[in-house]
Amino acid sequence: MANVKTKLMNAFEALKKEGKKISPYAVEKRAGVANGSCKNHPALLDMILAEKAHFHANPQVVNKGLPTKKKQVDKKKHDDLVESNKRLRAENDQFREEMKVMATSVAQLTWELHRYKTATKGNSDKFRSIKV
Repeated sequence: MANVKTKLMNAFEALKKEGKKISPYAVEKRAGVANGSCKNHPALLDMILAEKAHFHANPQVVNKGLPTKKKQVDKKKHDDLVESNKRLRAENDQFREEMKVMATSVAQLTWELHRYKTATKGNSDKFRSIKV
């Protein structure tokens, strides 16, 4: 029985010859192996993604899963973003506290309404039962 790498390679070549759409999933399905098997063979995965990018309209979309180099950011811009982040977090915390206060207020009002209805319910029954 052929090993997984051989099955994947044969499936890749068959799909290329047939001119069908190539993706890691398609190759794995054609090879009859488990989903995600291409990840265990990086050289083969690179070949599949390169072929996929060749036929894809926007190659940048294909490479989104691959690790990329980190971009250099200006120190001043970074500091501004950090400061903005701190300000927004503080504002968010303030809104959360306000929501807690409002929720407590609603709970108290609901409880007061319940007590009022309970207290007046008994009295209204007495008034309904009395007929003139």
